[in-house]
Amino acid sequence: MKYQIIIDDEIREMAAQAVAQGKTLDLKNDIVFKSFFSKECKESAYCRQKMLSAVIGRTVTETKVLNPEILPTRTDGKFPRLDIHCKLDDGSEVDVEIQNSMYQDDQIKRSIYYAAALTQNALTSGDQYNLLPHIYQIMFMDFTVVEDNRLHHAYTFKERENHEELSDIVQIHYVELPKITEILKRPAEELSELEFWSILIMSKKQPKARAFLSKLAQKEEMIMANALLSTMSRNPQEWENQYGYERFVHDCVSREKYAFSQGERQGIAQGIQQGIAQGIQQGITQGERNARVEAARRMLQDGLTTELTAKYSGLSITEVKCLQ
Repeated sequence: MKYQIIIDDEIREMAAQAVAQGKTLDLKNDIVFKSFFSKECKESAYCRQKMLSAVIGRTVTETKVLNPEILPTRTDGKFPRLDIHCKLDDGSEVDVEIQNSMYQDDQIKRSIYYAAALTQNALTSGDQYNLLPHIYQIMFMDFTVVEDNRLHHAYTFKERENHEELSDIVQIHYVELPKITEILKRPAEELSELEFWSILIMSKKQPKARAFLSKLAQKEEMIMANALLSTMSRNPQEWENQYGYERFVHDCVSREKYAFSQGERQGIAQGIQQGIAQGIQQGITQGERNARVEAARRMLQDGLTTELTAKYSGLSITEVKCLQ
């Protein structure tokens, strides 16, 4: 199954109309979110530093985005992972993502996997372990994971019984955006920095959030954010990216929902059983097979095509399609 972000004439026309009508981009859109916080301009750098400071709880004075590209190509058929990978002034590394509802399955395992990958890649062969920098995995989520009213949760390594902290060198941060509903009932002057950025991200889709932010027009963060978002919203290519990605996500959901008929599913299931039988005949243990399946699952989550996943995992095309 191949997914593509395609910018066609219809998307270009929609983008041109949005610019002509003076519309504002949606910060909750993955591509817009990354573009907003990844640009090499003073407004973006300012917003990025303030947002990261608010999440990790210390002042960030300098950031370098290590993956500023938005889409290497918009028709390559690869599912883009639109994270923001930054190095901070003290050498710490941060990965920031906005997760919409289509990503909420296995969110906890996903964030742990991403944090582990960031940790593994922070050192090169031969580096001493004392050189390992602080690692921050930050997830802004348009859904809830923790059943309470707190907007922000931060997780580190702790002892199970007495909760004594082993280390905070790896941190996972969840910012659950739907929880701004309660925040909007408070006076605007009581707003924390993280609450401000969370409300700003949600303001396109929530009239109450927009009205709330109008009371903060003179706030420096509001001035800088408005200037950046206004400049971006006058750029047709920013709109092409937003509309193209929205269609892309819609197509992904539709294909996953309707891809296979019942007969096709039965055929795939039968194919997997045949694959297991063939593996046994070839001397592959069940443990080895499970390892291949898990590897293939991770490859698919990271955006590899069906063909490449089958090639590198050793599974058949049929088995990989079933995992999808």
